[in-house]
Amino acid sequence: MPSVLVDTGVWYSFFDPTDRHDDRDTVETLANLIEPMNVIVPWPVTYETVRTRLARRREAMLAFERQLKSTRTVFIDDAQYREEALHECFESARLGRPLSLLDCLLRSLISDSNTKIDYLATYNNGDFSDVCARHRVHLLPG
Repeated sequence: MPSVLVDTGVWYSFFDPTDRHDDRDTVETLANLIEPMNVIVPWPVTYETVRTRLARRREAMLAFERQLKSTRTVFIDDAQYREEALHECFESARLGRPLSLLDCLLRSLISDSNTKIDYLATYNNGDFSDVCARHRVHLLPG
């Protein structure tokens, strides 16, 4: 079964109907594509997703909880990627192409040949297209 790594913005679009309200068809299509896949969830994505914006929306929290408790959800311990991600985050700022710490962590996960990731679901393709191309990870939405 294919696996997908899902970026925070995609989770928001799934569980908050006011997010990306002008593009709900794309959100629904993406949700349907991801539905049968194994979903890779590094803990920092969970921290970033369950912040005040989502935590105040009861239905959104319950829907995200159902997703996280699904048998298709696989949590990834990010400990081995933290230092590399932090280094890349500061280096990207020095090079004039700043990336968030979470984006750098996701890039490290994608680069790890021991982690099976077939797809990355993100609305920030530009931050990931290079690393995804190198490691044959397909971007969603395409």
